Amino acid sequence: MGDYAGLFPRSLKLLFFDVETAPMLAFIWRLRTEYVGTHMLEHDTFLLSWAAKWSDETKLHSGVLTPSEAKGQDDSRIVKSLSQMMRQADYVVAHNGDRFDLPMVNGRLLLNGLEPVQVQTIDTLKLARSSFRLASNKLDYLAKTLGFAGKHDTGFDLWRSCYQGHGPSLKRMVEYNRNDVVLLEQVFGALKPYVKNLPRLVDAGEWRQDVCPSCGSDRRTKDGFHRTKVNTFQRFKCSDCKRHYRAWQAVGSKKVGTVGL
Repeated sequence: MGDYAGLFPRSLKLLFFDVETAPMLAFIWRLRTEYVGTHMLEHDTFLLSWAAKWSDETKLHSGVLTPSEAKGQDDSRIVKSLSQMMRQADYVVAHNGDRFDLPMVNGRLLLNGLEPVQVQTIDTLKLARSSFRLASNKLDYLAKTLGFAGKHDTGFDLWRSCYQGHGPSLKRMVEYNRNDVVLLEQVFGALKPYVKNLPRLVDAGEWRQDVCPSCGSDRRTKDGFHRTKVNTFQRFKCSDCKRHYRAWQAVGSKKVGTVGL
C-alpha cells in the first residue's frame, strides 16, 4: 500500500474507490434456465460497503453497514458518506467503474433521495482493454500478473451472511473491499506509463511548461525524439510516473513547453 503515494500533485484530487453490493433476492420456479422477471424480485441490490483512497495519502477510508442496516437493506448512511468523498475528487478511479461502480452509486443515491454526484472517471478496465492484449483484464489477474498480492479469498457464503446482517462477515467484507482499493491503485500505477490518452493529471493552476503533463514532476530524462511529418520534438521520460511526453515546441524553437504522447 502507498507505493504510488505522492505521485500526483496534492492540489489534484484523485480518488481510488470500490464498492461491494448485496445479492438480489427473488422467487424462482427452477434452477439454471429460469428467467427472473421484475415481478419475481423480492429485494433489489444495495451497498454493503465501500473503500477509497486519495492518491496523495496512505490512509484508506471505508464504510460498511451495521448488522441492523444490512437486515433492513438501508445503505443510505454509507452511500451518503461515499458521495461526500467523491464530490471532492477531480477524478475517481475504479475497475469497471463506468459500467458498475458509478451506476450503482448513482442508483442508490436516487433511491435514497440523495443529491447526485457528477465526477470525471478513469476506468482501469478500459485502460487494460484498450492498451494491452492480456489473458484476462480482471483486477485479480492483473494484480497477480504484475507481481502484487491478489484479492482475498471469498465465496458466496460471505455475501449471504452479510445480507443476513452477520457482524463478523460485514467486517470481513470491508477488509476485502479495502484490499481491492490497494490493488486498484497498484495496478493503475503499473499500467499508467504504457497507456495513451490519459487525462492530464495536473491541476491547470499548478501546471508549468517544464514539467510532466501527467503527474507534474520536474524530474525527467531525455529519451530520443518524437517526429511528425513537419517537425521534430524532444521526447522526455518522467522519472516519477515513467510516462513519456514531448516538448511543446519543435527542436530549434525558442519557446518551451511539454505535451503528453
